[in-house]
Amino acid sequence: MTMRTFRSSRPRHNQGFTLVEISIVLVIIGLILGGILNAQSVIRNAQTKDSIKALNDMSAAARQFFDRYGMWPGDFSNAVASGLVCANGDGNGFISAAERNCASEHLIRAGMLKGTVAAAPPTVIRVRGSTFSVIRATLAGVAAPANWGNVVRVQAIDCDIAVQMDRAVDDGNTNTGNFRITANTCGATGADQNETIVVANAILRLN
Repeated sequence: MTMRTFRSSRPRHNQGFTLVEISIVLVIIGLILGGILNAQSVIRNAQTKDSIKALNDMSAAARQFFDRYGMWPGDFSNAVASGLVCANGDGNGFISAAERNCASEHLIRAGMLKGTVAAAPPTVIRVRGSTFSVIRATLAGVAAPANWGNVVRVQAIDCDIAVQMDRAVDDGNTNTGNFRITANTCGATGADQNETIVVANAILRLN
């Protein structure tokens, strides 16, 4: 007897993905990546705005302090008697590296800057990973003109934020004007908005 083999007329199922399914997956991946990039942009913009605000706040506070007491924070020779605690400065018109340790505390205790006073000096003002302080304009590597007195110093930012700061408060070139960084760190024209290039010191002139 001859055995006949019968084949099913039903089509075999293809185990691969159809073009429609692949397209849907790609669209979902695109939406996820778009959301991530948008979130990063929002965070970056917030960081830049907060940094610019902190720079302006400290600059305004230091000038307000000088207008009230006739001396710069940290350098104030009658700070302790005036209730600003920390320590007295020498009153020579320049905020030395040692006087910088008390400068932020003087500003906070005078009610001119928001912050928390540390149990022991120095009181440090930090905004999103960057440190803000006031000090004499004699920082190594920063091309500050010889006639500059004191500055607001910003540490640990990158070129992207530095350039945005300069555009907000000065001439848009980090190598010229009243806001400067280490020479040519962000390019010869000071407009290299690179998020991976670290700026050790940025300074804004006070006087």
